[in-house]
Amino acid sequence: DQHLAGADPWQQLLGEVARSWPPDRWRDLGVVIGCSGGADSVSLTHALASLRQPAAGETTPPRGFLLVAHFNHRLRGRASDDDQESVVALSRELDLRCRCGRAETPRSDEASMRSARLQFLVDVAHRAGARYLALAHSADDNVETVLHHLMRGTGPAGLAGIGSPRAIDTDLVLVRPLLGTRRQLSRAALNDAGISWREDASNLDLGYGRNWIRHELIPVIESRYPLASEAIGRAVAGQRQWRQIIDRLAAQWLDEHLVCLQPMTLRRDRDAEPAIVIAAIQMLWTQADWPRGKMTQSHWLQVAQTLSSTPPQRYALPAGIEVVAKADQVTIGLPLP
Repeated sequence: DQHLAGADPWQQLLGEVARSWPPDRWRDLGVVIGCSGGADSVSLTHALASLRQPAAGETTPPRGFLLVAHFNHRLRGRASDDDQESVVALSRELDLRCRCGRAETPRSDEASMRSARLQFLVDVAHRAGARYLALAHSADDNVETVLHHLMRGTGPAGLAGIGSPRAIDTDLVLVRPLLGTRRQLSRAALNDAGISWREDASNLDLGYGRNWIRHELIPVIESRYPLASEAIGRAVAGQRQWRQIIDRLAAQWLDEHLVCLQPMTLRRDRDAEPAIVIAAIQMLWTQADWPRGKMTQSHWLQVAQTLSSTPPQRYALPAGIEVVAKADQVTIGLPLP
């Protein structure tokens, strides 16, 4: 593999992280690092701690801070607690502050776990006054995400993969410094530096869709097309450029057609391109923090068609979101009790 061709994987990893997220952008600001205890997040934590150190000749330490945050989903009993303890020990070793959270009720579905974990990390970042939330998604995670979206019937936006950076709100930005780095480089770098990590046994459970993609589907694809993951990564980069253009047009469309947010009301537009309208609706969806896990491309297209037509309509979308079209306006939201 091209990543592993050099003699020093650890220096390769540091170089990739520094190129992806130059230290001068964040060393004097607050950064919360989401750390599970696995190889990717442990390598990111070590890399950021190393890159934050004063360079040769510098005498003034950086003004910012790194804070490690871990969310315990409590799915694997003692093993989950051991994950948490390993993150606490890692933080102590690097002389970094650490915050841990625990799920009140263990949940095993991917969407609920992801939502609970992200909410915890955002809360920690806000309480600490951090500017950035750094997550350890890798290039392999991006490939798995795109394949997962594709098989769920996603539209073009889903093929843009995981975005980075992304504003959570006006004060917090989510970054993924490892998004261009292959997973195997992180593991090689940790081995090279003699750094241990935790392996989550649930990552081998093929009942989770992403695990099946990782352990079954991708190996089959790469047995025929060895460079498939790299090719998908290049395609994702192209789709992301497309998405940026569409998002700008969608924001302009909202400026002209959004009547109000409470309740979410839009003016109909028979001339709008469906791709632009769908992107606009998805922006509002994110702003309202509505679940998107069961929304497929056919659902987004249904709403776009409602906005471009004239007849009165009323129907429900996944998660109980109701669409009501009357005259020249469409209202989208949770039904009144």
